[in-house]
Amino acid sequence: MLTIKYFPQNGSQIFGQDEPVAELKDYIVNYKSQKKKAALVWGPIGNGKTSSIYALANELNYDVFEINSSDLRKADNITKFLDASLGQQTLFFKPKIILIDEIDNISGMKDRGCIQAITKCITNSSFPVIITANDPFDKKFKLLQKVSKMIEYSKLDYKIISHAIQWVCEKEKIPCEPKAANTLARQVDGDLRGALIDIEICANGLTMDNINQLSDRKRTHSILKALQLIFKSSSIDNARPALFDVDIDMDQVFLWIDYNLPREYLSAKSLAKAYESLSRADVFRGRIRRQQHWRFLAYINDLLTAGISSAKDEKNPAFVQYKQTSRLLRIWQANMKHAKKKEIAKKLAAVTHTSKKVALQEVMFLKHIAKQNPQIAEELELTDDEVNWLKA
Repeated sequence: MLTIKYFPQNGSQIFGQDEPVAELKDYIVNYKSQKKKAALVWGPIGNGKTSSIYALANELNYDVFEINSSDLRKADNITKFLDASLGQQTLFFKPKIILIDEIDNISGMKDRGCIQAITKCITNSSFPVIITANDPFDKKFKLLQKVSKMIEYSKLDYKIISHAIQWVCEKEKIPCEPKAANTLARQVDGDLRGALIDIEICANGLTMDNINQLSDRKRTHSILKALQLIFKSSSIDNARPALFDVDIDMDQVFLWIDYNLPREYLSAKSLAKAYESLSRADVFRGRIRRQQHWRFLAYINDLLTAGISSAKDEKNPAFVQYKQTSRLLRIWQANMKHAKKKEIAKKLAAVTHTSKKVALQEVMFLKHIAKQNPQIAEELELTDDEVNWLKA
């Protein structure tokens, strides 16, 4: 396969990632003087994270001990494996790198304790520990971030991928139309590995006809990546597809954008224009609920992506860590706080033959009545907790 045939053998053969590769190489070479005991290499899929680690290991004559996070899902298994790997010399006494690949596969609930186990092991490591991730800013990785040096691999520009496609086609003597190479480079969306796979599918020639027959490569983007595309893109054409493959509810998309807009857009004028697009999108969302006219989703998408992206005067050069709004948590807390009130109102409505809405308004009067007539609680069949709530 082309992905194996053109696997990089040293750091200089990694396309478009000169700065992070140099940073990673320095980290490995000068590991003993590093304050952080692990390097967290992160970025989109197919842009050279894992291959650059193996390439640098080959260049520096290191062995790589790879742990795929999906193979060892329990904290005990990870601890045993890491303790053995971190404590053993290689057979020929070569230096080694411990690679924990695809840390995103570890679940926050099902694999409870894994992150803590990894963190505990790497703090005592005598060898470089390198971890790869697509999105390291999930709250479950907070401990890992504290002990790791963050090295970002940015999404590859389509021009770099197009150059790589044409170079491989020339080496393989595959006919290649420059327009087809550019189209494929845009279509793979930064995934060079995916581009090499597509070249093999079109082995009889990279033409526009063959490219058009390739199915679009669908990915479930994280909302963080979508926000980065919307807020940072200089072209509305790049921003418009940002939400196509985001696997979260549209209501949550509104909350994410609403909460992070002021963090990204610092100009009052840009912020006002962006919020205007957001509010117009919300108007169409209301029309969908009332009229069930789902064609309005296209307008919502354009307003949330191209509308908000074009609102800025200039791109914010600073790195902004996007966060989830705490509004849903506060709503949940409020619902839990008023849960007993709602249960009492439900029982009151059933006894008095009124609506739940009316009964909810009468609950506060019921508190005063219950103090004078404790038998009310028995008539309504209230629990001890509900009685205590009425007495409070």
